[in-house]
Parts: sequence; C-alpha cells; structure tokens
Amino acid sequence: MLKWTVGLMAALCLPVMALAAPDCTAPVKPALPQNGAILSADELGVAADKVSDYSKASRVYQGCLDTVISAPDKYSRDEWRAALKAYNSAAPSVEDVWGLYQKLSDDWVAAHLVTTQTTEN
Repeated sequence: MLKWTVGLMAALCLPVMALAAPDCTAPVKPALPQNGAILSADELGVAADKVSDYSKASRVYQGCLDTVISAPDKYSRDEWRAALKAYNSAAPSVEDVWGLYQKLSDDWVAAHLVTTQTTEN
C-alpha cells in the first residue's frame, strides 16, 4: 500500500513540477506622446526615461526567459517553445519603442532648431 501511495504521489506531483516555469512577466510598452515638436525639454526627458526603463525591464524579462530556454530538460516542450517565441519577440519590441522615441526626439530637435534659428536672426 505504501509503494502504491508513493507512486501515485510521484505521478501526481511530477507533472506539476515540470509545468512550474519561472514567473516571467513581459514589461508593458510605455505610452509615449505622439508629437515631439510640441514637447518641452522636460517632457522629452520623461519620454526618454520611460523608454530606458522599458528597455531595462525587457532585458530582465529576456533573462528570465533564458532560464527556460537554457534548460529544456526542466520544462515541457510547449513551455520551452513559448519562452523561445517570447524571447525572440522581445528585442523587436524594444527596437520599436526606441524608434518611436527617436522620431519624437527628431521632431523636437527640428521644431526647436527652427525656433532657435528664428530668434537668432
């Protein structure tokens, strides 16, 4: 009876342990202004901080996913594939956010360069 109970417990617990992947939470993309030309320098700085924080959080997220990817024997095939897919989609997401910030920055510089040149003449 004891062997049967131990065997049943092992059969019930092992699948649960195999499914217990680390709690990797994807960062939320920051909400950025749409028009950099109308931002103040402080507002542009806040946008830069949001993008930088998102980039850092994304690296932490990718590191968490890396624990699953680098140990395929510890996770189910579905968990491993999901982690790999999430990892591969994280970098383009960060690049997209930096691209949005670059456009804000370019618009800000263009608008303020015109303002500076106009006031100097």
